[in-house]
Amino acid sequence: MPEIYTPDEIAEKLKVSEQTIRRYLREKKLEGFKLGNTWRITEKSFLDFIEERSSSNQEK
Repeated sequence: MPEIYTPDEIAEKLKVSEQTIRRYLREKKLEGFKLGNTWRITEKSFLDFIEERSSSNQEK
């Protein structure tokens, strides 16, 4: 079973605020799903997000 994270856990890993992660989710920059009222992010979505960001930074 894949690892599933909360916005707070992702924020801690990326050293950003939880609000930033929630904004990424709302803007669909980071793929997630809601379980009840709480966002959840799969490990694959998190790794895809990092890969997308790091490859776009290398192109600059």
